[in-house]
Amino acid sequence: MSIDKDSAGPERDTASAFSYPVTRDFDGGLLRRWTFMLTYRDALAVLRLKRRLSRRARIALGLACFAGGAIWALMPWGAPFLVTEAVLLGLPYLGRDLWQRITAYRLIPLPRPGMLEEWTDCMAGSEITSRDEAYLSPELIGEVLLTRTHLFLRSGDTTIVVPRSAIADEAEELAAYITQLSRGPYYFEAPLDDARDAH
Repeated sequence: MSIDKDSAGPERDTASAFSYPVTRDFDGGLLRRWTFMLTYRDALAVLRLKRRLSRRARIALGLACFAGGAIWALMPWGAPFLVTEAVLLGLPYLGRDLWQRITAYRLIPLPRPGMLEEWTDCMAGSEITSRDEAYLSPELIGEVLLTRTHLFLRSGDTTIVVPRSAIADEAEELAAYITQLSRGPYYFEAPLDDARDAH
């Protein structure tokens, strides 16, 4: 892990919104950077964030329930019945777990560099599904999620993932800071009276 608090980042177009007062000088500059390695486990953590079952998973679960109902009607009560029901109900979940593990390995078969950056106008970081950085201005950050193993910044289909080991003791403070940024105020919400007083 490395943190460069005073480093100047490359010039780039600024993001669409800012979290600071209007009077601040926006230069698109880099404030802080954390670097780390992304692995298969990070990809698996992102895939497990999905709360909705895919269409295939819903079909498999429906078929398992249908088969379970048929067995309920046809098989006599006893140990074989209970084992069969448990297997039928467990198969979709085992299948989903196996699919997630295979997909995670395909996304990151070997460790690769990742980063989280704080710019004056946005947070930027590595995604699992792309080698490009995702730039999220504060009002686009929909959820900041801190788990035992990761920090996630989510916006629609975009998820920036940071292993908790990369931010160590800063994890809770950083998550709270980004959450506060995402709540505003944003530069376009400045009251008109304040803007007039500034001139």
